[in-house]
Amino acid sequence: MGERGYTGDAALFVRWFIEQGPGWRHAREIRDVFLSGEIRLSTPDTVRFEVAHVLRKEGLLKNRLDLGDYLAAVRAIDDLDVEIVAVTADHLERAAALAGQYSLSIFDALVVACSVETELPVLTSDARLANAVGHVAQIRLLRPD
Repeated sequence: MGERGYTGDAALFVRWFIEQGPGWRHAREIRDVFLSGEIRLSTPDTVRFEVAHVLRKEGLLKNRLDLGDYLAAVRAIDDLDVEIVAVTADHLERAAALAGQYSLSIFDALVVACSVETELPVLTSDARLANAVGHVAQIRLLRPD
């Protein structure tokens, strides 16, 4: 892998459960390496809500996940011991500054702020995010399938 770990965004974790979008195979490789204990994964606590929303919309409602799989998936970040960074008012302020300065969603900005704090690069499929803030934080793109 070459890295000691990553800060995951919602796209990374969604791809653990739904075979769609660029990088889903790479996301699952990362999951397996993480589960083997070879790397760290962290994420802001807000990513759990994003993942639950996307998995409902793209998984459950499109019959890619049944209810049991959906419920297990929304717990996975916690159950697999991904390091959860609790978003404080200071995190939110830093993220809001990033969002305002670089035209990011607050959710993407929180991932970037978490990455800076943990000193772990962001792992994402979002090339626009990488282009916008690649000079602020280390960004790694999931390999396309």
